[in-house]
Amino acid sequence: MRHLRRDLSRRRHRGLEVREVEVKFVKGNEAICLGAINAGCRYYYGYPITPQNDIPEFMAAKLPELGGVFLQAESEVATINFMIGTAATGKRVMTSSSGPGISLMQEGLSYMAGMELPALIVNISRSGPGLGGINPSQGDYFQATRGGGHGDYRTPVFAPHSVQEMYDLTMRAFDVADKYRNPVMILGDAIIGQMKEPFVEKPYEPLYEFDRSWVIIGAEGRPTRQVTSLY
Repeated sequence: MRHLRRDLSRRRHRGLEVREVEVKFVKGNEAICLGAINAGCRYYYGYPITPQNDIPEFMAAKLPELGGVFLQAESEVATINFMIGTAATGKRVMTSSSGPGISLMQEGLSYMAGMELPALIVNISRSGPGLGGINPSQGDYFQATRGGGHGDYRTPVFAPHSVQEMYDLTMRAFDVADKYRNPVMILGDAIIGQMKEPFVEKPYEPLYEFDRSWVIIGAEGRPTRQVTSLY
């Protein structure tokens, strides 16, 4: 104990580096938005459904300030097709919904997987089949992990267990989507989406270098490119 006190005293007198970090107190749904924005997402399309409505509300207020695009589509079917167009240009794009809305997106998700287009889909799940309920249930597991649409594809799935992970894993999800050119899903529920916790808004650091040679942009001076799900 004497040696411990001596060592601690030396450290105290020499001075320890203390890094001050800003701790924020936000909902899980809001943490997803902050993670997406910090990862470079400037395009959000969606359609309202509880318990994820904090996400489009946040993005509707924030993205125009950043020169981004928020669009409330006429349906979830339209939403996923808007995403196909944006993802084909190499832009980071996100939508969010709940179980019934994700079901309506399944055909478009299958096309995105076939076209090898990266995007982020957030499912703040409901409980039970049909309209279900907005109480927390950790539902939609099979829908998320078994692909959902036709063609036996799979989507990487991140399942955060805290508000901090809602933020951290959203940034990672964009990296994984870009690396593997595949839709990626964040799967949460009403509790983690609505509860508030302290979290630290860490700076975004990309995990990989991304190939952009496939994106659909102006073709002047080079052969045209094509994105298709027809093999």
